[in-house]
Amino acid sequence: MLDEVACDLDQVLVMTVNPGFGHQHFIGTTVPKIARVRQLIERLKPECDVEVDGGIDTTTAPLVVRAGATVLVAGSAIFGERKGVSAAMTGLRMAIHDAEHEPEPAEQSAH
Repeated sequence: MLDEVACDLDQVLVMTVNPGFGHQHFIGTTVPKIARVRQLIERLKPECDVEVDGGIDTTTAPLVVRAGATVLVAGSAIFGERKGVSAAMTGLRMAIHDAEHEPEPAEQSAH
């Protein structure tokens, strides 16, 4: 159904938890869905963002970025961090940066 409206969109939201409340665990089976959405968007409207919301932290952020997410919503991982918001943001940014600059699996096996 998304392919019918993709050309009219600026952003597609993929929920990575069951909508409704915070502190939920990331649903790992949403990663392939993010990749499928990214592939569709690349074909029909590449400038459209793919946003993910739910369970985003330093572990899950790299997974969704590698799958094609361009906007991440993180609540509990930022505002629930004992070290503070600034430290949480730094950690999340570092995790995302590392994911964006990580060699592709084929490149890793070539070394």
